[in-house]
Amino acid sequence: MLVIIAIASVIANTGWRVVMNNFAVDTVGMTGADVGILQSVREIPGLLSFTVLFLLFIASEQKVAVLSVATLGLGVAVTGYLPSIYGFYFSTTIMSIGFHYLEAVNKSLSTQLLATEDFSESMGKIRSAASFFSMVTFLGIMVASYLFNVSDRAIFFTCGAICFSLAVYLITFRDTHTEVKQHTKLIVRREYTTYYILTFLSGARRQIFVAFAGLLMVTKFGYTIPMMAALFMISSLATTVALPYVGRFIDRIGERRALIIEYAALVLVFLSYAFVDDHYAAAALYVIDSIIFSFAIALNTYFKKTIREDEVASTASLSFTINHVAAVFLPFLLGIIWMSGYQWVFLTGSLIALTSLLVSLTIGTKWHQRINGFEELQKQ
Repeated sequence: MLVIIAIASVIANTGWRVVMNNFAVDTVGMTGADVGILQSVREIPGLLSFTVLFLLFIASEQKVAVLSVATLGLGVAVTGYLPSIYGFYFSTTIMSIGFHYLEAVNKSLSTQLLATEDFSESMGKIRSAASFFSMVTFLGIMVASYLFNVSDRAIFFTCGAICFSLAVYLITFRDTHTEVKQHTKLIVRREYTTYYILTFLSGARRQIFVAFAGLLMVTKFGYTIPMMAALFMISSLATTVALPYVGRFIDRIGERRALIIEYAALVLVFLSYAFVDDHYAAAALYVIDSIIFSFAIALNTYFKKTIREDEVASTASLSFTINHVAAVFLPFLLGIIWMSGYQWVFLTGSLIALTSLLVSLTIGTKWHQRINGFEELQKQ
């Protein structure tokens, strides 16, 4: 079930990501500022992810996940039929609602259903399977673009329809009941402070990569849809191979060291983005950045080891809201900054990564205990 959910999500998102920059620039006629607004619109449902708790009053997490997969597929499928700025905003909002609700409940389900001792490895295998189908999607788009010159509309529709079809198939799965009954109210605890901070910074960093790394390839280096598909396919291939090893590596060295490695590498990658002039070097940075994304499993592992068993669903939904606080306003602001010089966007990313590194260094120290209020808990 978790594998199929991951595959459905990645097919829809891959199709959208490959085409969206070219669709935005060539078909809709959007500027960098418009794309920034689009990305902010896309993240508004993420900011409201905590509202998924209301759905859990009337349906199980699994049913909400299936409904979210269907909504994601529908939003992507109709995108090409709305070739205007506001039409693009509308379809993006629909797909975003499905995506972010899905991510919230899927994270909760994964945390509850997968064993702690090999959690990172299991997540690595699930994400590796998803990455493989992402690569297949990229390859399909490349072949369709080169050999058959298919339209943006056809790519959006096909990827969205496959996602929706998988949602229909998921309906046939019996409902999986977890052992611990989850709270359906919003819970905020001081002992989760470090996780909240890293989640917030992760959302800010992710937006810079998702919104502007691909845009850099299109606007500065003139990448076409087939070229972007090839880049994404290579990234997916590298990620597919790396993810199982990354998962086992995290289980072996621990989430603290893995987070330190991730954020230190990100500082260097964002600095390189700011000053790269060769399109092959820029493509290499994109692939490296995608592999570094694999280390995000470490934050999920930290989440599983930190969160109380009956607060997984509540904290997962809240974490997605926190993750998207910066994501709502940051793309818009950086889209405006982009017009003055794209370098400043990636320098901002390096600063965010550096802040994350400093926070991760406190894990397991007295500062960590003080920030998260563990000393007060021990006294109680």
